[in-house]
Amino acid sequence: MSETPTPSRFRIRWGWFIACILLGLAAIVIGWLVIPAAAGRSYLAGVLANVGTTLLLVGIVVLLERRIVDNAARLVRRANEQTNEAIRVQIQDLERRLATEWETATPENMGEKKAETTRLTDEFTKRIVDQARNVDHAPHEE
Repeated sequence: MSETPTPSRFRIRWGWFIACILLGLAAIVIGWLVIPAAAGRSYLAGVLANVGTTLLLVGIVVLLERRIVDNAARLVRRANEQTNEAIRVQIQDLERRLATEWETATPENMGEKKAETTRLTDEFTKRIVDQARNVDHAPHEE
């Protein structure tokens, strides 16, 4: 059974966080100082709309992104485990077939057993590679 790595703890970079807040506040204050006095109310409305939009986007990106990434990682891990199990089963089948083949080995049929072993391992390898490439395993007619 494979061990899953423990997820690292999420670390907030407080320097960047505080710098972003200060720069945002500075931009709002500079905008307030630059606008004509008559446009004060519309500027305030624009700032509030932009802050609301930003908070909405941050909520979506920060809160949902982690769930999306965690779910995707879990799905990939589950698919890998299923694939590994399927390959293990095929390897056990190959081992069983090879053991059965070599049970009847004699010095006279050694070349035949080696050829059959090569055929079985080549067939196994091709099947695994084809599955990895998602190729259909329809029987080939010649």
